[in-house]
Amino acid sequence: MIPALRALIVCCLLLQGAPVRAEMTCAAPPFDQDTRIAAIVERTSETVRGFDGLEATLNTTLGGICISDHLHVARGYFEPDTRRIVLAPELEGGLLQAVMVHELRHAEQHTLGLCPTLSLGMKDYAQAVFAMEADATVTNLVVASHLKAEGDPAMWMALENWPMQSDIVDVFAASLEETGNLSLAAHAAFDAWFDGEVRTHAYYVASCLDYLDQTEKAHLLPQYDRVAPDFLTRLCTLPDGTGYACNLPLE
Repeated sequence: MIPALRALIVCCLLLQGAPVRAEMTCAAPPFDQDTRIAAIVERTSETVRGFDGLEATLNTTLGGICISDHLHVARGYFEPDTRRIVLAPELEGGLLQAVMVHELRHAEQHTLGLCPTLSLGMKDYAQAVFAMEADATVTNLVVASHLKAEGDPAMWMALENWPMQSDIVDVFAASLEETGNLSLAAHAAFDAWFDGEVRTHAYYVASCLDYLDQTEKAHLLPQYDRVAPDFLTRLCTLPDGTGYACNLPLE
């Protein structure tokens, strides 16, 4: 596998090719074994306060938080087999908030049983990964816009300056200004995720490589299940639990 591409998959893949764990500093709940991780948890608790699903994921279902020197392309990822979030060491301020919220949403998706399985055909598997990434981006934008309205713009500014997210920030902000409707802005942001050619290409390559790697290791014959009809309905929810409309592109 190509480690840089695998690191881009920050949702529910098994990540056997993830960075070497021996160089990680980790803390398990209640996250008091390491002072830096304890500070990250405290900051994240403040960030997601009032968003019940994210709060519950941080406080009751997350298996651990790690800081790893081996992350070079991705700034963080969720590791489903251990239920840990792994972070790059240089993260701070609004970008730290953004990465933690994004990965908390992936951890929540995993807890809700939304992760794609190898029973799917490869294209459907990749499409499910795309949808989960788009939804995690929506979660980030909703939380960041809430904090900005409360007088804390750091997370919003970090997303504006994040090359893989900035175009979606613009779409979300324009829709929210035009309609004043958070659900419509979420829908627009979800759709915008699929408009980034570099973004979709990187995730498609990474997810397909991972899919092929895992099916080979498991000695599985090709399977062709489709994404469940209710997948998007279960997936696309705002951090307050309200559903928003979302659709996968036809192609």
